[in-house]
Amino acid sequence: MIEKILEERRVRVLIACIAISIVLITVRGVSTGLDLQGGSLIQIQTERALTPQEMQQVVTIMDERLRGGLKVRDVKVKPWGNEYVLVYIAGINAVEAGKIIGKPGKLTVNIGEIPVFTGGDLVRIDPFGYEARAGSWGVPFTISDKAAERFRDAAIATNFSRVYMYMDEGTQIRMLSDREIDLNETLSKIGKAEVRSTRGTAGVITTIAFDKSFDELGGEEKEKIVSLINRTGYAKEIRIDRTGLVNDAPLSPSLQRELAAGQVVKSLILETGSGEEGREEARRIEIILRSGALPIKVNIVGSYDVSAALGEGFANAAVLAGLLAFAGVAAVVYIRYRKPEFVLPILLTGVSEIIIILGAASLIRWDIDLPAIAGIIAAVGTGVDNQIVILDEILMEKEKSMRAKMKGAFFIVIGSWMTLMAAMVPLFIVGFGMLQGFAVTTMIGATAGVFITRPAYAKIIQQML
Repeated sequence: MIEKILEERRVRVLIACIAISIVLITVRGVSTGLDLQGGSLIQIQTERALTPQEMQQVVTIMDERLRGGLKVRDVKVKPWGNEYVLVYIAGINAVEAGKIIGKPGKLTVNIGEIPVFTGGDLVRIDPFGYEARAGSWGVPFTISDKAAERFRDAAIATNFSRVYMYMDEGTQIRMLSDREIDLNETLSKIGKAEVRSTRGTAGVITTIAFDKSFDELGGEEKEKIVSLINRTGYAKEIRIDRTGLVNDAPLSPSLQRELAAGQVVKSLILETGSGEEGREEARRIEIILRSGALPIKVNIVGSYDVSAALGEGFANAAVLAGLLAFAGVAAVVYIRYRKPEFVLPILLTGVSEIIIILGAASLIRWDIDLPAIAGIIAAVGTGVDNQIVILDEILMEKEKSMRAKMKGAFFIVIGSWMTLMAAMVPLFIVGFGMLQGFAVTTMIGATAGVFITRPAYAKIIQQML
């Protein structure tokens, strides 16, 4: 009988889908959502309703600021309607996440050591593109009149030094000493600073990071810091640097000629080079330029934490719920038909649907969270219901031909699938936060069931009977 079952085309398709799903899960893995791995959810409201283009710009800037500029991993920024943005950050509590999102993303640009303009001086930022004349990708932008004058004067004063772009510029002091010393009390007299020490072959390197920029700290404060450190008697070498550099580039020869002639140039292009690397750098620089200038004001209106331990508890509870659901299904089917051989195909088909759903989630990089798990259980439950319909149609309608029985059963199955999709598609499109996970997994499971697992189950039952 097994040989005959394996000869059925529908069964072979099911086996192939299971095999592909297992490969996807093994190679790509299945990512879990915030409520299973822990982290925080921040709800942000814009001051007015946004157009789709404005919303996409806000989402892109926030994502780049969190993921790239601030080095936060596993971030998901999703629009919620036209006035809200949901930010999911794994591994960081809501208080810390709120501080990160609330950072202004201050942009400062220097020529050499001279500050020339900040993000507030940007009048316009155009999309990055390829400059055929220069043979390079670049980001066109426009600065204010006063910023353009400072740009010209600084360029001439520095003999056309390189342009340096900083995001959230700070000051870093590196000290080399023979032993590790506590500088927190000493530096508390200056301002807020973060102190880290590492031991190397030359000695202990202590890094002191100030939230003030290199120029805001001022010459007198720097001298005072060096003097306080020297009083400890342990410093062998002290170095002060700027932090937050995101790009540096020379002034083009044509721009140098214009500035040398005394012209005020407001429209500038930051060139990033040719090829794919230049294109990606131009894309990154455009986002950095915009990140100091969101198209709209935003406010944090809600937040909550999920600890890693609580997430693990959620995951264990979800697995237990799934096992209990399978046990309940097995008991009900056995009570209904009194034949163990009818129970096994239904359970195996349910397991195959779970594997296919997880494989599809791995393929499209969809997070499996608690609503998604609920969607998986709902999809499997719908599948069991459909399989019972198929089994009843075969067993009860004895006067009909097998073809007529299958036609009647699948009329009900497809009707059930269409009703389910009609309910889930609007839920996904409207985008009610994490309920999208429920809609996605339910739709994947139901669709895979109608076109893959239910037909295979029907062939298996036909061969068994």
